[in-house]
Amino acid sequence: MLKIKNFLKYAKCLNCNKEFLLFDTYKVNSKEYVCHSCSTQKSYYAKNDAKKGKDTQMTFSFEFETGERNNELFELLKYGFIGCFDGSISGTEWKSPIYSNRKTFHAICRKLDKFAKYINNGCGTHLHVGTKYKHIMEDYEVELFSPILEYMRNNKEKTRKFWGRYFNHYCSGYFEEDRYNTFNTRSSVETLEFRLLKFKNSKQYIRASDFCIDTTKYINYHIAKGNFDSNKAKKIGKIILKKYMEVTENV
Repeated sequence: MLKIKNFLKYAKCLNCNKEFLLFDTYKVNSKEYVCHSCSTQKSYYAKNDAKKGKDTQMTFSFEFETGERNNELFELLKYGFIGCFDGSISGTEWKSPIYSNRKTFHAICRKLDKFAKYINNGCGTHLHVGTKYKHIMEDYEVELFSPILEYMRNNKEKTRKFWGRYFNHYCSGYFEEDRYNTFNTRSSVETLEFRLLKFKNSKQYIRASDFCIDTTKYINYHIAKGNFDSNKAKKIGKIILKKYMEVTENV
């Protein structure tokens, strides 16, 4: 009798949970598979609106860019990520769900350590932190972010270690008239985007992201009080720098 390996064997997709013939799936790891449909890259403009974690006053999400396409990365689908095309990188841009608390966010970051090997020099790991005041932040971006940017430019090695990389065309250390600012107030969604961030390991990324979340929360609080002006923005900019110097003291 003719025997064909894996003939009429089935596997369940780790994302959609539907069963498919084994030869019609991709093997992700020793136990899990993904179907062709779920493995297809989504559009660059696709948004991940899934919510994770108990609600708090803050929300945050990130883009985990990879420098290659490897079946192992499909495991990210299990954690609510969607894989999207991005012409500026050679792999996939994995868009995370929207997290509402740090416990959930930190937990997923620790799961990403095994995938750090797929991040190359062309990749970033941008963090979006929710704000209703991005247009006001844009009006006062120079006052808010000039002090910290100057310090980061003057401390190149510390900047690289804390954020994961140094400034480049996609995350400028100065103020550009487009979205490629390190502190981007021109996001297409209601967020302050931190574009310099790059995942090196979970410890580094969590520490830097926590600073970004705290910074956004602090700015939100003072804008919400009303009567926000240039003088208040300058004072906050100095405080942001002071806090940054504290958290990077031992970097």
